[in-house]
Amino acid sequence: MEKQQINPEKITKPIQLLGAWLVGLLAIDASFLFAASSMGTASWQSTALTIAAIANVPLFIVALFLLQTKFRPELQEDSYYSTYLNSKTNELVKISKREAFFEDINGRLESIEKRQTIHLGQKSGSPLSKLSFGINVNLSNQEEIESSLFNIGVGAVREFGENSDQPDGMKVAISTNLPDELRREILIMAKSLGFEHFSIIQPWEEIEEDVLFGAYGDADGKITYKTAQ
Repeated sequence: MEKQQINPEKITKPIQLLGAWLVGLLAIDASFLFAASSMGTASWQSTALTIAAIANVPLFIVALFLLQTKFRPELQEDSYYSTYLNSKTNELVKISKREAFFEDINGRLESIEKRQTIHLGQKSGSPLSKLSFGINVNLSNQEEIESSLFNIGVGAVREFGENSDQPDGMKVAISTNLPDELRREILIMAKSLGFEHFSIIQPWEEIEEDVLFGAYGDADGKITYKTAQ
């Protein structure tokens, strides 16, 4: 049987140290047990060597676990370890755990809302389903408007006017940023819901919604679209 030897000059990678550790563990435990058997069972030295040989095994396993987890990057070759050091020394943005938690929740909610909007838009086939709507709570046909919006795939609407009076007349406000095609669709829907006038939402008004049913203020025009009977 050929004698196996460890040549230190051939150990060029940190991962090879694990193999050397294993060979060293076997050699040390074998020598301890051989010495213990030579001393006899009545000797305290024999008992100590036996205990030491047994204790070496869990200690080796713990050390191996630490190397493979906490110090795993250090076991890489020089080229990979240098890349790890470069990435490790990059400056990172530090945020608190509370901020990280809320950022994660907001990201998840936005992802869910986008998927829901896309799903509802595909289901309804209406381009209006991707717009944001607001409904005045003082309108007598509020439930009818909500039902019409939900039927075309709108996922949610915002209510406004809780602390205001009922608007003068039935008026719908439309964002100036919407294309003409969507404006026509909105006006046709508004006409079918009993609205007679419309106004334009200007950017400086800082209104988040694209469409407001039951808007306040002066009207910019009258809805003249003829609805199907």
